Amino acid sequence: MKAVFFSDAHLPADDAGRTEALKDFLKHVTREADLVVVLGDLFEFYHGYEGYIYPFYKEIVDTLRDIARGRPVYFIEGNHEFGMGQFFESYTGVSCVTSLALNMDEKRVFLCHGDTVPALPLHRLLRSRLIYAIMDLLGPERTWRIAMQFRRLFSKRRRPRSEKVLARYRKYGREKLREGYDAVVIAHSHMADLDRYEVNGVKKTYMNTGNLIESCTYGVYITEKGFALKTYDRRVS
Repeated sequence: MKAVFFSDAHLPADDAGRTEALKDFLKHVTREADLVVVLGDLFEFYHGYEGYIYPFYKEIVDTLRDIARGRPVYFIEGNHEFGMGQFFESYTGVSCVTSLALNMDEKRVFLCHGDTVPALPLHRLLRSRLIYAIMDLLGPERTWRIAMQFRRLFSKRRRPRSEKVLARYRKYGREKLREGYDAVVIAHSHMADLDRYEVNGVKKTYMNTGNLIESCTYGVYITEKGFALKTYDRRVS
């Protein structure tokens, strides 16, 4: 079995180079995968509307649809995605979730974006039914314009490496592993990380996929080799 995990492309509306790099990655790196998991923040902003795909994302959405025809694809929403919506799922064949627990080769694997490490009041507000209802009422074009004005509230796309943040995410990973998972895979920090632990005599893995476009990192799982971090050879600054 081969699984591919990636995150944090933060695809904007007007960056042809970033779009092409992401499409190239999707077509080539996931080609032989049995399972693909997007760990969030693939888009700079997304809120799903019935019958509507953002035109500047259509090329990437169609590429995801092509990939999902041959294997399971999961999309774990990040803090830049606000309800991908039923139409996105039906159009692409991609399963959209907020977190995920999978069995892979008899290993229990927990996956999430990681934006709740720690959980902040603003996060809960932006995920509220009220905010989603306002987005639905405004429609895609107006919602997009407002989101671009306030996107700094979601997160900073460029983040300096922080040992404090790195330790915080490793702590979260260890806590989930103690719940009985064999591996934890998360994202959000933009810092690729791989650590292995032994809990009650059982070897376990924590992995952060980093940032696909700027640091070109992603994760894989291969039955014979286990979990590993990889670097893609195409960089967009």
